Amino acid sequence: MSSGSSFMSTIPELTGPNYTLWASKSKSWLQSQGIAYVLNTLKPGEIQIVGSTSPVPAPPAAPCAPAAPAGTTGGTTAAAAAAATDDEGSDAGSPSPHFIAAASGSVADWEKDNDKAMGVIKLRVTQAIGAKIKNITTARVMWDTLKNLYGTPGAAEVFQNFKRAMNVEIPRNAHPSAAIDLIKMYLTRITNAGANTEIPMYLQYMIIINKLPPDIYAYIIARITQDDIDDFENETLD
Repeated sequence: MSSGSSFMSTIPELTGPNYTLWASKSKSWLQSQGIAYVLNTLKPGEIQIVGSTSPVPAPPAAPCAPAAPAGTTGGTTAAAAAAATDDEGSDAGSPSPHFIAAASGSVADWEKDNDKAMGVIKLRVTQAIGAKIKNITTARVMWDTLKNLYGTPGAAEVFQNFKRAMNVEIPRNAHPSAAIDLIKMYLTRITNAGANTEIPMYLQYMIIINKLPPDIYAYIIARITQDDIDDFENETLD
């Protein structure tokens, strides 16, 4: 199977509700190609003001200056530096701006990998979603935009995860760990979807126990009925 056909069959098309699966598969593919780093790094030579997604070019290096007299910093007095900060438009009482600078590296390599990552993302989204990111020029901003738009699961995705958990069958003649791990994955996705979707641990226990084969079910029920329900909150499903 060619790399292209493998890519198309591995990564589902992003429709919105399937963001969690799409993001996991897409990032795994980018990692396998060695280009996932562009999702969280700036282009070499750029800086970013914290709180903004728009990078700006790094300022040119300042020319060498003679040693500054006492009470000054780098040839600029402390008062002048404070005034310069005020001139940037910061409001009185607001915190000083912070900056993130890109690590040094090859601009050409970064641009090549950024183009590859953007191609992967744009190839596996619907036409409507593609229209929302068509003018974005970096994979990092593209990725963050899609996460902000679709990263919080809606009611449809929460229900689909619940349905999938309920449809998992624990085999009678095989070790149950694989099936239980699958149920745990779906329940964890529901719990992580928002503050109002958390599933209490005792309820997660009951969901799994109810799916156990009869012989295991009887043993587990006999054991856990001796516990207080509040004890479940300090346990895990492992």
